[in-house]
Amino acid sequence: MRWLPAARSSRWWLWAGISSLTATLLLWLIRFVLMEQAFTGVYAFRFLLLGTGLSFLFGFFGWLGARKLALCSTAGLAAGLIGMAVYSRDMTGWEDLISILVFMELIAAGFAVGLIVEVIYLVIRISKK
Repeated sequence: MRWLPAARSSRWWLWAGISSLTATLLLWLIRFVLMEQAFTGVYAFRFLLLGTGLSFLFGFFGWLGARKLALCSTAGLAAGLIGMAVYSRDMTGWEDLISILVFMELIAAGFAVGLIVEVIYLVIRISKK
């Protein structure tokens, strides 16, 4: 995992910027293309805030030194986007709600896994002293 930026590195903000751009574009693609919803500026702005907020939050964790938490959370974000795209097909009325729920659950799962991994690494580091 040497390819991850070091703590307090400015590369974390580049990571967050690329992640936020990708997440926002994919959220828009899922909402307005896959779900065939009419483009609405309000919803586009909300998805922009969601994608940017999550990406910069995960980047901030990495910048603080929780590199594994940032990596697992970003992986959860990617899995959430994939899950959202899968569950948004063949809409009969509930798929839009189910897809956003799956998105949030997978982000939470990635965050939880990241926390567990960080705690394990902390315990290992403390036990070696």
